This record gives sequence, C-alpha cells and structure tokens, in this order.
Amino acid sequence: MGILGKLLTLTILVAVGAVVYQLLLTPEPEVPKIPEQWFGKKQLKAGEPIPKDPLTINKFTINVSDEVLTDLKHRLDLARYVEPIPGTQFNYGFNGNYLKQVVDYWKTKYDWRQQEKELNKFNHFKTQINGIDIHFIHVKPSKPAKTVVPILISHGWPGSVLEYYKAIPLLTEPTNGVAFEVICPSIPGYGWSEAPHQTGFNVPQTARIYVKLMERLNHKTFFVHGGDWGSAIAQSMAILYPENVRGLHTTWGSMPSRGLPLIKTIIGAYLPQLVFDNPESDYKMVFPFWEKFKFMVRESGYMHLQSTRPDTIGAALVNSPVGLAAYILEKFSVWTNPAFLDKPDGELTKKFTLDELLTNIMIYWTSNNVASSMRYYKENIPLLFTDFSLDRFCIKASVPSAVADFPNELLRSPQSLTKYHYENLIQYTSMPRGGHFAAFEEPKLVADDIKTFVAKVLALELAQKSKQNTKI
Repeated sequence: MGILGKLLTLTILVAVGAVVYQLLLTPEPEVPKIPEQWFGKKQLKAGEPIPKDPLTINKFTINVSDEVLTDLKHRLDLARYVEPIPGTQFNYGFNGNYLKQVVDYWKTKYDWRQQEKELNKFNHFKTQINGIDIHFIHVKPSKPAKTVVPILISHGWPGSVLEYYKAIPLLTEPTNGVAFEVICPSIPGYGWSEAPHQTGFNVPQTARIYVKLMERLNHKTFFVHGGDWGSAIAQSMAILYPENVRGLHTTWGSMPSRGLPLIKTIIGAYLPQLVFDNPESDYKMVFPFWEKFKFMVRESGYMHLQSTRPDTIGAALVNSPVGLAAYILEKFSVWTNPAFLDKPDGELTKKFTLDELLTNIMIYWTSNNVASSMRYYKENIPLLFTDFSLDRFCIKASVPSAVADFPNELLRSPQSLTKYHYENLIQYTSMPRGGHFAAFEEPKLVADDIKTFVAKVLALELAQKSKQNTKI
C-alpha cells in the first residue's frame, strides 16, 4: 500500500472512530437551554432588548379576495405540462397526464368559497408571539363533559391544519365523561401563521412559542400530539418543558441513534431474535437496511433541496399553482402507500378526495407561504450534523408517552427500540392500516388512540394523587 493509500485508510479510520465515539461512548447530552429570540420584521441592534408582544388574541376569518382567485384562474389557464414517458406512472414524479385532469377539476368543479365556509366552521384566532402572528384553531367540547382535557395538536409538511379537520370533532365529542379542548396552530411560516423574518426559527423555538400560546390560553399543563414536523415539535415540547406537558402522543415514533439501542439495532440485523420483541415483524420495520436506504434516498430529494436552497424552489412554486400542486400532491400519493408509485393516478383519491387535496394546496397558495414552509428544513436539518444537543433522537422524553405506528409510515421504529427514546412509554399501538398523513387518512384511529392514551395518563395521575394524599 502506497503512502496515499495509507493516508486514506487512516482518514477513514479516524472518521469512523469519531462517529462511533459520538454515537456510542459519549454520554447523553443535557437538555439545552434555548435562547429567547425575536422573529419580527424589526431588525434589533446588538444588545437591544426583545420587544414585548401584545397579549391580545384576535378572531380571524379566512376570506380570500376575489383578485387572488381571479389571478389563480388565469395562471391555471396558462399552465404548461410535462409529457410523461409511457408506463412510468408516478416513478418520474407526478404523472403529467393525470395532472391535467386534476387541474381541469380545479378549474371547473372545485369550489373554494364552499371550502372556505368549511374551513371557517371552527373558530380561528391570531396572537403575536416573539414578534410574529401565530394562527390557531381553538375548539372546545361539543357537549358538557365531566373532564375537559386541553391538547395541542401540530401538523407537518406538506400538510396544514386541514389534516385534523376530521379528527377534531371526534376529540371534542365526550367519551366516558372526557372531552378535549383542541388547540391546533399553523406552524409559523405555514398557512395563516406569519413567516419568521429572522433566521434561526427551528423546532425548539416552535416548541417555546407553542408553550407560550398555551399559557396565553390559560393552560399551564396540557397534552401534545403531532405527526411529521408536528411530531418533532411535540417531542421538543415534552423534552424542553416537561413541567407543562402532561403527555406526548405521536404518529411518528423515533429511536435513539446512539448508545445501547444503536448497538442492539446493529445486532438485530443478524440476530433479530436477541433484540426484537417480535423478531419477524420488527425486523421488517428496520431491515433489510439497503432496501430501506434506497427507499429513503428515492423519497428524500425534496428534503435535501429544502434544507439547502429553499428559496430557489420557492421562487418556482409561488409563481405556478400547477407546479405547487404537482410538488405537494405527489407526497400525498407515495407517502400514503409506497405501492401507489406504480399507479397512473398515484391512487390519490383512494384515501382522499380531490376537494380535500386541493384545499390543502389552496392554503399554501392563498397564504403565499410555501417558501417559508420549506425554510423550516433549512433551519432544522443542518442542526442534526452540527449540534447534537438539539437532535431529538439523542435526548429522551421523560413524560408519559404514546406512539401510534402506521404500517405505511416512511420511517418506523419497533417498540423494542422505541422504548429507549421514551423513558415512560405507556402505549405503543400497531395500527392495522394508514400511512404518513395518519390523522388526515385515518382520523378515527388517531382520535381513538389519543383517547385511550389520555385515559391511561389520567388514571395514573389520579393514582399518584391518591398515593400522595395517603402519605399526608
């Protein structure tokens, strides 16, 4: 081996050693202290105190102007389409032939004003926190209930608060004397929440703003739920503010990427019976590694683009409603079921209606927030490689937790590994069906699972209170 070969080998060994040290040997990082930040339009000078926010909460009604809708129709009329290669279905992206059908429905049958009425059936509000307006839906129980439980539920990308419109009525309907008071915010930079005007708006900062929102609504303690980015936000709230979060429920569980769980995962590739509770089914969630890796490479191109140059793709999507629809609706096909990739229409209407899907697109289009929604990747993904203290996979959640595992989720974690990330995992549900947009696709499954989990936590809280009274 020549000198260059030896240097290359040494470099690789040092790099591998550094990764092994970081993931296996270093202790779990402490919960970081998140600095208070200002995201308003005003550029603060060095040392200038952060301005105080007004505490007012204002009613908000969705009302898109006729000018915006007229402009949209004009752009749809001028659309150009990609001619698909015969037989490629959705393998090259959104099929151009089917896109023409979607846009034709959009122009001739879709009724935004009717959908606008549907969106306004819940009470919408805005309040300013850290310099930006935060939009949220606030729905109280539909009937009197013995116990009212506040819960904050958070969406992800490329979704919106619309994902929970079918689940909210199920949560606010009393069950066994318990009903939920639901608070469902739009992530800042999404939907009707104002886009941050300063850099640094990441998941921990979102968690801080959401806790402030709940406190402004007089909820010192509450439950949290989320999927996709909403899952990361909910977990960060539980980790950073355990005194506020009574319980964490997510449809996207995670397992630690360091220490004993990582070692067990590696062993599980060869000896699954030594690691997994259900060796056959649990193994298939994680392995074969190469197949899982190829799938994620195929499905994560958007993430690399959005975490590096969001404003570039943003410039295209804020100008083309057809491009925006193709970019987003593709995800609602393949992320619902990977098998839909080989269907000429992506089986988009198998789980959703075109009205539902186009309303989600309209939320992005009429708010002009798609670019800022993609910046969320730029603010968060690089942290995974530069600041391990902010990696949600490295710090455990200590509050009572529940994971609902859906079979077509993009990344899955078996209970035998998930339990290492949640110190108090009291519920893990293997769902019979469903994919990435769980609450949008299977609202009853999600709502029922949340209800079951919260009932367990309430029982535990009651038992703990009774135990403390006995000691006194």
